[in-house]
Order: sequence, then structure tokens, then C-alpha cells
Amino acid sequence: MDRWIWQNKDKRAAEENRHTISNVRLYDGEDKTPFDQGSLTVSTHRLLWSDGNQSIEMPLKHIVKMESHGAKFTKSAKVILTLTKAPHSKSPGPMNESKHDYIKLSFVKGGHQETESAIKKCLNEKRWEKGVIAVQNKPSSLMGGGLVRIERQIESSRISTDQSLSTAFKDIDNLMVKGKEMVSLAERIAQKLSDVKTDGDETVELKSHLLSIGISNPVTRETHGTGTSYHKSLGNELARMLHGPLNEAGGVLSVSEVYCRYNRARGIELVSPEDVVNACKTLTPEHHGMELKKFSSGVLVVEGDNFKSIMDNLLQTIKANDCCNAVTLSNIMSIPLLLAKERLQAAEQHGIVCRDETDDGIFFYENLFCMA
Repeated sequence: MDRWIWQNKDKRAAEENRHTISNVRLYDGEDKTPFDQGSLTVSTHRLLWSDGNQSIEMPLKHIVKMESHGAKFTKSAKVILTLTKAPHSKSPGPMNESKHDYIKLSFVKGGHQETESAIKKCLNEKRWEKGVIAVQNKPSSLMGGGLVRIERQIESSRISTDQSLSTAFKDIDNLMVKGKEMVSLAERIAQKLSDVKTDGDETVELKSHLLSIGISNPVTRETHGTGTSYHKSLGNELARMLHGPLNEAGGVLSVSEVYCRYNRARGIELVSPEDVVNACKTLTPEHHGMELKKFSSGVLVVEGDNFKSIMDNLLQTIKANDCCNAVTLSNIMSIPLLLAKERLQAAEQHGIVCRDETDDGIFFYENLFCMA
């Protein structure tokens, strides 16, 4: 900490602030310091730390090495800076002498990767060595007309982005044209195969290849209108497509997985997440054998009408293993951890299982109390 000095509010020549992050704690080697929960700013010349009451800075030229460690359980992410020897003469600072040749920046609420990247970029530029030269190369318009300059930069960035997007979408447009041709060809071949009565091996194999293409004639706004009518048609198509995957997944699929599977099957006629959710809302157990449900955690899932068989399967799994937690159930049933947790909670609410909260976590057992 003896490389830090009390902050000088005046900017250096050609200095720019590159990155600012809050909730940063400073360590002198492994030792905690009073500088806790402050705001850290990375400029082209300095590191600046302030909590509103105290403000300190350290020139970037003192940094000779940098490494980072991600967050672990109870430990926050840290960036470790190895420093040069403290200069013999320096401005006053919070510490006159330190036994450590490195400091730690502790990021209580994350953001260490962005900060590390900003420091690394500034170290590579070494703007503090260029000093006044960098200022002289700047157009004089930068010294005034701040709003005009910002507007010009935004406009320049927008034009550059538009050009990049236009180039990228040219390739996508060509791909979509070819994709539509392939779907049309598949539909014509499928129609011809339906007219042929033979069921030879080659015919069966060709049909399987055509089925792998996905939904041959997907619902679109052009063919089924907009609004409720469109979403009902999407829901019907979605239900037909989901029966197989839903049974394979044990009767429950998260909406995010439904979205991915559905659009993969539709090929080039992609559907937005909002439309998929609205389509799922039209599903009913009576007409489709499935419905949209919202867990207490807020997660949306499509659940089959076989809730009893799902709970029976879960109970048999718990019996076979004496007990289960969410992680074990997720591995055994090959379902996401979040769904495993929600299933256990649903089974508990219906009195099928009961929980045991231990130091090692929460475990679920068959509910023998209800059986008694």
C-alpha cells in the first residue's frame, strides 16, 4: 500500500477514464486495509479508489505483473497486482512503508474480468509515457463542443455497426433462399412417396431422411394470420412436435428447451421467444395432453398430463436410493437441476416425500408418515 498516494483530482495530460466499478476492497498483500467497499476507476495513467470520504491513487507504471482468481464459495474474485519497489521520494499516502510487493483488488459483487481487461489495455498503451504528445495529436474540437463530439462518435459507431450487420445478413439471406428451396424439394418428394404404395427399405430410409429435416410445413403469420389465431395454430403444431420429447424427458420440459427444440424443428421459419410462450399458454390437457405451468421459483415449464406417473417414477427413484437430493435426482433422471428441485418440492407439497435438512444439505425420503 506504500505505492498509493492521496488522490490528486487534476487529470494528467491525455488521461482518460476507461472503466469504473463499485464495491472494491483493497488488500496490502494478504492483509486487509481500511479501504473497503469503494469505487475503483481505471484510467490510462492511474488506478483511483474512493469511498466518498477517502480518495487514493496509484500510477499504473508501478505494476509489473497481473493475475486474477475467480470467486469461490465464500471468497470473492480478486485481481493481484505485483508492484515495483516503492520510490524513495513520493507524495504523502495512506501508508509510508509496506512489507509486501503486491496488492489485491477484491471484487465483492463481481466484475473482475472487465477490470483486469481495462488495466491490461492501459498497461499496453503506456499513455503516461506519451504525455503531451498525445494531447497535441488530438483535434482541437475535442477541447470544446462535448455534446457535438459525442453525437458524432455515436453516429460513426452506428454507421459502422449497420455496415457490419448488412454484410452478415447478406449471407443469411442467401442461406434462407437455399433453405426454402430444400424444404420445397422435400415436400415434393414426400408427396410423391405418399402416392407410391411400396414400402421397400430404400423408401423407408428416404422417408426417415425427410423427417429429419423437421416440420415440413410450419405455421407462419402469412398462412395463419396474427394474434390469438396464430398462437393457437402454433400451440397445436407445438403439441404435435412435443409429445415424443416430453415423454423422453419424463413429462416436463423447460420453456427454454421447448423454444430450442421447436425452432430447430422449424428450420428457417424461426419463432420468437414471446410467440413460443404465448403458444404454450394455449395448451390444455384436454386437447393437447400438456399445459404450461409456472413453478414457485418463476420457472416456466411445459408439463404432460401424466403427473401421477411422474411422481410415481420419482418415488421409485428415491426408494431405490434410500434418499435423494436435487443433484442426485438430476443425474439419475437426466433432467436439469432446477427441474429436479421443483419436482421434489412438488412431491413434498403433495405429501409424497418429506425432507431432512442436514449440514450436508437437504435430502428427501419417502413420506412414511402419510402412509401410516
